[in-house]
Amino acid sequence: MESKKEVEPKSRKPRAMGILVLLIVVVSVVLAAWGLATVGTSSQILPSDFVQLPTTQLSNTGDTVLFASVSDIVQKSLAVGVQGTLKTASGALVAGAKVYVTYYAQGSFRTQVATTDQNGHFEARFPVNWTGWLPVTLTYFGDDQHKGLKQVFQVAGEGP
Repeated sequence: MESKKEVEPKSRKPRAMGILVLLIVVVSVVLAAWGLATVGTSSQILPSDFVQLPTTQLSNTGDTVLFASVSDIVQKSLAVGVQGTLKTASGALVAGAKVYVTYYAQGSFRTQVATTDQNGHFEARFPVNWTGWLPVTLTYFGDDQHKGLKQVFQVAGEGP
């Protein structure tokens, strides 16, 4: 009598488990990449936190001004805003000036206004946190004594 070897069908269970694990890994990587590449909310963004950027022209009379020492504000290794100093080209501090801070968050441009103190220092705290570098546009429209200035800065999203 001849013996026939019966071939058992290969189990589909290990193959299905491998595909399922691969699918989970791919989805996890995509979600992690999306989370790192986007701005996250640290609190709810309220419309009252923002102002409309004025449509007036920048002043072109008076002393030239510049933004100095522009950097991120860091708390617990997270960037929570931007700060800097407004001064003239000769080094005089500009006090009481409105600095408009514009950045892109959650699908639209957001603008906040910060007023310089007696030392020309301003700061704006954002209701968002981010990773990577956030482009921030600082605008000072100027006055009778100072020229206006608009400048883009890249602000780090994570602190040391």
